[in-house]
Amino acid sequence: MLIIAEKPSVAKKISQYLSRGNYRRIQYKRKVNYYVFNLNNEKVYVVSALGHLFTLSDRNKTLEYPTFNYIWVPAYEEDKIYIKKQYIDLIKKFSNEREIIIATDYDIEGELIGYNILRFILNRKNAYRMIFSAITPIDIWNSFINKKDSIDFNFAIAGETRHIVDWLYGINLSRALTKAIRYYNKKIVLSIGRVQGPTLKLVYEKELEIRNFKPEYYYILEAEIIKNNKVYKFKHKIAKFSSKDEAEKIKNSIKNYLTISNIEKSIEKISPPYPYNLTDLQTDAYKFYKISPKKTLDIAQKLYEKGYISYPRTSSQKIPKTINILDILENLKQILSYRPFISILLKKERLEPNNGPKDDVHPAIHPTGLIPTNVSKLEWLIYDLIVRRFLATFMDKAIIEKIKVLTKEGFYYEYKRVIEKGWLSVYWIWIKDDFEDEEFRIGEKLSLKSIKIRKKKTSPPPRYNPASLVKKMEEINIGTKATRADIVQILYKRKYIKDRSIKITELGEKIIQIFDKYFPEILDVNLTKKLEKELEKIEKGKIDYREKVIQETREIVKSICYKIKEKEKEIGKELYEMAKTL
Repeated sequence: MLIIAEKPSVAKKISQYLSRGNYRRIQYKRKVNYYVFNLNNEKVYVVSALGHLFTLSDRNKTLEYPTFNYIWVPAYEEDKIYIKKQYIDLIKKFSNEREIIIATDYDIEGELIGYNILRFILNRKNAYRMIFSAITPIDIWNSFINKKDSIDFNFAIAGETRHIVDWLYGINLSRALTKAIRYYNKKIVLSIGRVQGPTLKLVYEKELEIRNFKPEYYYILEAEIIKNNKVYKFKHKIAKFSSKDEAEKIKNSIKNYLTISNIEKSIEKISPPYPYNLTDLQTDAYKFYKISPKKTLDIAQKLYEKGYISYPRTSSQKIPKTINILDILENLKQILSYRPFISILLKKERLEPNNGPKDDVHPAIHPTGLIPTNVSKLEWLIYDLIVRRFLATFMDKAIIEKIKVLTKEGFYYEYKRVIEKGWLSVYWIWIKDDFEDEEFRIGEKLSLKSIKIRKKKTSPPPRYNPASLVKKMEEINIGTKATRADIVQILYKRKYIKDRSIKITELGEKIIQIFDKYFPEILDVNLTKKLEKELEKIEKGKIDYREKVIQETREIVKSICYKIKEKEKEIGKELYEMAKTL
């Protein structure tokens, strides 16, 4: 029996759990490990891939375009990472094994990795399939015992189609741009992709909004009062004064105090947050710790491979009933900082998560209950976010009181008071300063410390940051949960964008302007969204869409390439004039 994992660390975990620790590690050519153990009187070998072992290639290394002659080749021939050849050679050694089990990640990329290994290395048409969403002893055993009779061909074909589509766009348009600029400079290499173009266009459009924004100046009136040795800032009910004189009149009419004329109160119940999907985790990691979406995904992947969290590349906001919540909570009690919240949860008659609307083949990201023992500081920060969100989603609603204090002079002060912390207790250390317990009463005279007129101006729309750009990509359905962070990172690497508060560079702007001028269809978000929907149909079983999607892509790419050829030198000169200044 041969089990094939996606990565070496997962192969080791599978061997450890299925053999209950009674396995042997063997080195192949002193570089690649594989594992062997006996199970039910049968010898089991566990090997791994190293991500994608095969990639698409033209074999033609010239800059001629358009090209549609793609073939699958061993990845090391393209990326020159020759250790991948050792993994291919090792897997080939076991091609005569009677039973093959694919145990790669269960998504379109993992399925394609397994599918390519089957057809290109093992010369097999199918295999058994282990499907798991976490790498724990119970998950691995369950996936082994309940293995499927077949790989998921819908996922495999969808993955292959996506690779072909992206290759057709990427290689042809990148060759076209590079060939155009090489009339003037032989060293510059430019590139653009199917999703990168529309994503860069989002940044460009935001930049135009900011440049075209015309600020308006106004004045605000702010009163500072002292109560119980604390300063409170009261705002005037006129949010914006068009002139300073208007504000001055009101300021000069105020004596040494403000008198409370009314107190408005309202109760609000706040539901717990939904469990984390990948985009929500990336958003919070950037918000709280300024960890980039790409880094967050990399860290989450490591935590998954170590068995501490479930599979991170998910869109789901649901914790299914099949997950043993009680076991996870009991194990997490070993971590002192979580114990008070878990004690509250274990007293509840029923544990029901506040599941969100989004679903996926994998559940929402959650801790597995295995306690981290070897994590870095950044890994702990991401793990802590995941655990706290997991705990919060099972807790009661928070009840808060919103209070608005109004004075007869036209000023007001708003604050919030907690009645029941509920799920907010999980985050209390960070949010406690957002709430107050001060008491005000009608008729009370508030001592005035100062009253100030401040000149303000309206602000332009905020720029994207890496996390908000990834979230925008999800909202408009371009890219995938697994690729969006990579696409943003590529735009940085190619110097099309810069800074945390994302600005488009002169080169990125020129790329957009040229495409807008000559062939705007490549930047059309709607075209990309349409393609994503068709690719999703393949994932859901409509494999006959495959040839339709590929043929449509060929026609679009062919049309754009011919347009570029007609104006190659003109486009190249525009690009060169910009690139030479960088």
